[in-house]
Amino acid sequence: MLALFTSLALVVSPAPTGEPTPSPAPPEVHPDPFDLALGAGDEAFAARDDPARLGAALARYREALTLRPGDESALLALCRAEAFRARAVPEEALPAWREVTKDAEQALRTAAPGFAAALARGEDPVRAAEAVEAPAAEPLYWLALGTLGLGQARGMAATLAVKEVARGLMERAAHLDERVDHGGPYRALGAWFAALPSAAGGGAEAAGRAFARARALAPDYELTNLLEAQTLAVLLQDRARFEALLGEVLAFDETRAPEIAPENRLAKKLAQDLLAREDRLF
Repeated sequence: MLALFTSLALVVSPAPTGEPTPSPAPPEVHPDPFDLALGAGDEAFAARDDPARLGAALARYREALTLRPGDESALLALCRAEAFRARAVPEEALPAWREVTKDAEQALRTAAPGFAAALARGEDPVRAAEAVEAPAAEPLYWLALGTLGLGQARGMAATLAVKEVARGLMERAAHLDERVDHGGPYRALGAWFAALPSAAGGGAEAAGRAFARARALAPDYELTNLLEAQTLAVLLQDRARFEALLGEVLAFDETRAPEIAPENRLAKKLAQDLLAREDRLF
């Protein structure tokens, strides 16, 4: 009987052909539209000092956020792009800083639930920021910078109205991560202190210390020198300091730091504008 079954098996089994059986085709992989939009935004943002490329970056980041509402990476990308727009196009500073503030607050509420809960209890933003920890330092920084920029874009009365909140948030950001945005917290505090009288919490001494710390953290980021010349040197009516700082900006070899070349090219453009107005500033 065993011999019979063996014979039947040989009859019904296909004869070997000598060719391997083909493997099933792998499933087709479709790129995530969110990742495509965010990546396209990053590619355009690399040339952000070109207005058309900056506009394209903003559009693709907004597209990404539409595809994944509330995504922190898309919100922070928008903060960086809108902040660059505010610095590069002064006539668009007000709407740009408004967008920075809105996107940063949304990102911060996601990254720091304790902050959102404190606001919901009715606590003021500075006290609520005590619940923010280091991983959420960047959205906190952009919220502080947006608040500061929005006040300055609206005028001195608005600046004074937000000065305590902006300073408190920025000081907390500096405590959590002083390196964010290339020493951004201390650069912003330096400009802030220089713009306010001592009686309102500002002053030249505090501004000088803040600018020095920002420069130590990111010595190749020439917007720090630009802002110090624009604010502190003008406040002190120190023409020699003004010219020396702007001279450093204009002489900087931007190939030394290609990742921030757009910021350094912007700093050079703004430095030339300031030098053209030097006689009216001193």
